[in-house]
Amino acid sequence: MKIMPIDIIVLNVLFSEIVKCLNFVIPDLFKKEVAYLFLNQSLKFIIMNTSENRSPIFPRGERASADYFTGNTWIKNLVPANDTFNTLIANVVFEPGARNHWHTHPGGQILIVTDGIGYYQEKGKLIQILHKGDVVQILQDVVHWHGASPDSGFTHIAINTNIQKDPMVWLERVTDEVYYSLTNKVKS
Repeated sequence: MKIMPIDIIVLNVLFSEIVKCLNFVIPDLFKKEVAYLFLNQSLKFIIMNTSENRSPIFPRGERASADYFTGNTWIKNLVPANDTFNTLIANVVFEPGARNHWHTHPGGQILIVTDGIGYYQEKGKLIQILHKGDVVQILQDVVHWHGASPDSGFTHIAINTNIQKDPMVWLERVTDEVYYSLTNKVKS
């Protein structure tokens, strides 16, 4: 699993210009890296929290099945499964505390976080906190779950890849006991 920020063209251009300036102003490599990280997070926060970025991109869609989700969740299929693109793409909206069950994707999956604060966890590992702009690459057959944090809604685009292998295999429910006991042991 790999989490990385979404490339934003404007942000990248701005960064490249600022980094050029930092090369002149800050000769010490360590101080330059610290300044770059601070700038990266500050600009990401500003861009992601502008008013035009706060409205939903897609409609909520259909209510997700309680057979596979705990709490209120909606799914809007954006690109239906097909042989041409070999993907299934959906927008998924979770209310606070909502999450899907443990599951795998035989062909892998990519999550692109578009709003809120969410959790992602692989079996046997710590919960990862997800924010708007994060991207999660989930390898084939990795047992995992994802959903909203207890205090925030959460929206992501799910890209199921290599769907000729079946988009997903559902497993047991993530119980409230497990969900809430793990919220004290998160990994940022």
